[in-house]
Amino acid sequence: MRKVTDYKNTFNSLHKRIILNNYYTGKIKRGKNLYASLLDWLFITMVISLIVYIIAYNVSNSLLISTLLTAVSASFYLALLYLGNKRVRNKKIAEINDEIAHKSIIREISKYNNRDFLLWLKEILEMYYNTTFHLHAQFIDLIGEINGEIYAVKCIRRPEDVKVTLRDLENFIQEIKEKNIKEAIVVTTSYFSEEVKEKLDYILLDVHQIKRILKEIGQYPTREDIEADIISEYNFKKENMKKVLKNRSRDRIFKFLLLGLALYIYSFFVPYKSYYRLIAFISIGIGTALALYNVVKYVEGIHRKA
Repeated sequence: MRKVTDYKNTFNSLHKRIILNNYYTGKIKRGKNLYASLLDWLFITMVISLIVYIIAYNVSNSLLISTLLTAVSASFYLALLYLGNKRVRNKKIAEINDEIAHKSIIREISKYNNRDFLLWLKEILEMYYNTTFHLHAQFIDLIGEINGEIYAVKCIRRPEDVKVTLRDLENFIQEIKEKNIKEAIVVTTSYFSEEVKEKLDYILLDVHQIKRILKEIGQYPTREDIEADIISEYNFKKENMKKVLKNRSRDRIFKFLLLGLALYIYSFFVPYKSYYRLIAFISIGIGTALALYNVVKYVEGIHRKA
């Protein structure tokens, strides 16, 4: 029983690695999956091996020497290709993972209402600065003490393509002046305009700084988390594909194919064989076209959501 469990775990682990490698390869190769890339490797290796073999055989006139030189050359080429690609691939995978983590954080933030977002940032800032922040009314969102200084905090949630301007901070700036607070932190899920960066001597935390803080306090998605998301997305798409193939259009597809098959068989027993076979092929063609159409629409839907 233990061996069966071990085999199952090994198979699941291997299956997981194949899914992840296929996903990363598709991202790196812009749509070309793992299997297509392996076929490219195989084809190039065979071409190079054939060239080496022909040259070696013409020079040595020995089948054994030609075969050995070809094997050594192919092995050396594959080793260099693997080492070179591994370095580039690891860098690309890190970039892809960071992009996935970024989207995951933004997606999580988008689920919050204003108060939940404020509480989320409060918890993060407290962990990062090792202090306590208190909720505040009006235009100052949080107030806390850092290294003996009182800090006012403004939290702004908005899309990444909408920068925070001085106008967005006018009331906040006025209020901290009235309360004679000298230090301030402005946090946003987007970015700051150049004017804000130049004119305000505050701690400015944009979306990249939030990510940096999350990494430092151990709240940033790990590689294991990201891989689990990739596997989950793969399983979700797989289940959706099953649903596509099992929806109502399946009945129409089945009827067209069945009608085509029945007409083709019936054509053997009637005088006008060509006519019945033509209708049979048309019916099968329509059924096949409907099936392909459903699959294409499903794939297009996935790409639009990606």
